[in-house]
Amino acid sequence: MDSKKKTQKKVPISKELKKLKRIKVSTTNLLISMKSMAALLKASIPLSEMVKTISEQSSDPNLNKIFSYIHKEVDKGSSLSSAMAIFPRIFPETITSVVDAGEKGGSLEKNLVYIADSIKKEFELSRKMRGAIIYPIIIISLTIVEFVGMIFIVLPKMEALFSSFPNIPPLTVFILNTANAIRTHWVLIVGILVGLALIIRIFLSTKQGKVFVSWLSINFPVLNKLFISNILASFSRGLSVLLASGIPISKALNISATTMGNFIYGKILKDIHKSVEEGQNLSLSLEKYPKFFNTSFVKMINIGEVSGTLEDNLMYLHEYYSDEVTEISNNIVTFVEPLLLILVGAIIGLLGVTILMPIYQLMGSINA
Repeated sequence: MDSKKKTQKKVPISKELKKLKRIKVSTTNLLISMKSMAALLKASIPLSEMVKTISEQSSDPNLNKIFSYIHKEVDKGSSLSSAMAIFPRIFPETITSVVDAGEKGGSLEKNLVYIADSIKKEFELSRKMRGAIIYPIIIISLTIVEFVGMIFIVLPKMEALFSSFPNIPPLTVFILNTANAIRTHWVLIVGILVGLALIIRIFLSTKQGKVFVSWLSINFPVLNKLFISNILASFSRGLSVLLASGIPISKALNISATTMGNFIYGKILKDIHKSVEEGQNLSLSLEKYPKFFNTSFVKMINIGEVSGTLEDNLMYLHEYYSDEVTEISNNIVTFVEPLLLILVGAIIGLLGVTILMPIYQLMGSINA
């Protein structure tokens, strides 16, 4: 009974460790650290000394703190992978598993190079994704600023001017009344918008919210192909790196499923992992989900399994879908740009009509 109590007793986490677990670090600095670790190991520097050196050289003080804590754990006798696993936000299971395989197989230096290359490609892929989205966000933000400026600065002056006009066009009256209502109740409107934003944020943090976002990303018109290509590129690269590190395919699929950003794809990969564990080929398991893994993707996996070049074929698929993400991103920007310009032009045109219509009407009545 006493032994059970001892085993159930949790080791308290120090305040220092709690703070470190919440830390976020720069992807670029993490990449440099991984490359530096590989270089130091190649120079035959002992593991503990290597981690200590890394903890003193990064330009990111937060990352230095993380590696300093890892160095303490390694000095106590922990493996590098188990010390890294303490910080899952910085070192996800994909990284710690590759490090673990490198430590056990005597290929840690090579595996750290794999990790650095993987981080670099993931960063490039996410940058391409951001590039497709950031331009529309900037234009929409400027449009909102323009709209707010029109309501709170331009239209109040026009309202004072038009009050002396005998007959104001209905469209102008409607716009002026709407703008006046927004100015009068702006606190309530902002409160409602903030409330909605909080509700949406809380919902998205729930399991149902994550499922909804995952479903939306792979079904949203125009953007769905971009998100699916990004998922396939990330999955292919991650699985290739895990297999190249000497991790068995069953375990590699389980890691891919748990680290997958898209909830729906993660659930599918868990089912595929079960099928592979039962002895089925990966390509046959993927073939059951044609909506999520297209025929050419499955065919490349099948060829890799038959020819023994699965790792290489997965990396080829990563390159292919990365290029597709770039192409789709460029096409989206090209497609969205004129639509956003039309939107901005429409708002400016509406403002012009609102101002000019009463003036033309007044001039017409004077000439008559």
